[in-house]
Amino acid sequence: MPFDLASPQAYPAPEFLELLKAEVHHQNARLEHPFVRLLFDGELSLDQVRGWAKQDYALKRCPTWWNAGRLLNSPDLATQRQVVHSLVEELGDEGGGHTEMYLRFGRALGISEEEMERAPLLPGTVLAVDELMAINRGRPAVEALASGSVAGEAINVEFCTRFVAANDRVYHIDPDGMEWFAEHIVADAAHSSLGERIVLEQATTKEVQNRVWDAVVRSKAAYWVFFEGLHQAYVLGDPATYPHYGRGRDLPTHYPFAPG
Repeated sequence: MPFDLASPQAYPAPEFLELLKAEVHHQNARLEHPFVRLLFDGELSLDQVRGWAKQDYALKRCPTWWNAGRLLNSPDLATQRQVVHSLVEELGDEGGGHTEMYLRFGRALGISEEEMERAPLLPGTVLAVDELMAINRGRPAVEALASGSVAGEAINVEFCTRFVAANDRVYHIDPDGMEWFAEHIVADAAHSSLGERIVLEQATTKEVQNRVWDAVVRSKAAYWVFFEGLHQAYVLGDPATYPHYGRGRDLPTHYPFAPG
């Protein structure tokens, strides 16, 4: 039975969670988009992988802010205590945080930290970053966790597993540079469980269930826009002919934060 957004009747929380997880896997860009399939099949060139890495870093540098937003929007101490573990894990010790792991992925591809930080962004990347920031900064923790943990980190496990396998077969990126992906095969299984627990505890009215569903659908849409931009610019077209927006030139210097 599909989820009925228009129905006034709340679903039992376990049933709602199963419907939500099914929606997460249905036509998920991070598993099914043509660009992702090319990545998994080892059919992208290393230059195309570099283009993806620079665009993807605009998303990968955000989870500390997303988790901070979830902490801010947690309704009680119990939720805060569950959320804060993810924030601390993302931050890590100096050199050991997840953002720094992804920068090492860039270095393994021959991309400097400055190039990763300053890479001009495709329009689809800007729209995806903005939508995911809006969900995590401005919506209650249950909605943000559903979009980021149930819809995000649960998919990360499969995405990372398949990309690591493709790397072993085809790309042969240095294992030290693949740490982010290896780490998230393990860590995100736990993070998705956190999102599921919060949904079971807090998504018990139809109003909340509708808002959680909306957050998940919007996060899925953001990733379709992101990968479609990559596919159009780096596979079907000439990257030089596509607009790329630079921080401090077209976007605020501290993007994704507004000026001032």
